[in-house]
Amino acid sequence: MTNLSNEDADYLLKLPKKVFRNDTMLDEVFIQQVFGMKVRHVLASEEDDEFTFLWEITQSAKNLVRVSLHYQDNDTKIGLLRVDFNSGHKNPENVNEFVPGKFIPYAGKDFLIQGHHIHYHVQGYSSLAWAVPLSEDEFEIKELNDGANFNVDFGKIIILFAKTINLQTNINFGALLL
Repeated sequence: MTNLSNEDADYLLKLPKKVFRNDTMLDEVFIQQVFGMKVRHVLASEEDDEFTFLWEITQSAKNLVRVSLHYQDNDTKIGLLRVDFNSGHKNPENVNEFVPGKFIPYAGKDFLIQGHHIHYHVQGYSSLAWAVPLSEDEFEIKELNDGANFNVDFGKIIILFAKTINLQTNINFGALLL
């Protein structure tokens, strides 16, 4: 369980961020997709330098695609947002007073592997315990095609996620993505 309020989590999501490497805020990063991809970037904000974040992009051998943002506080990392394609998840059964209304119909919901969903921080629960179906969320990409357009769709998901977390660093892709 965390003490981070829903309002604080929302503030952290909206905070402008850049990829932070070697004590430098980067204006541009290059992402090369390889099968079985796992990319991690530390993010920071020039606007509020008290916070650091961890942005992870993962693609497994089973076409699980997961893009996440965690707030890092010394020894802990608290999930703020994660988008899962081709991954299972079960929401908590019990609802506390901090659960936003959009989650309540999904209490106890078991997302199957094909149930693409998005996780948000909810105060009083373990990290990213709550999710809603992507079909019911503002995240614009609802499906991930596993055919010929997979790499293009994956690249679009990364760009949309970066926009959602207010990433100010430009992203360039290797030839496989775009």
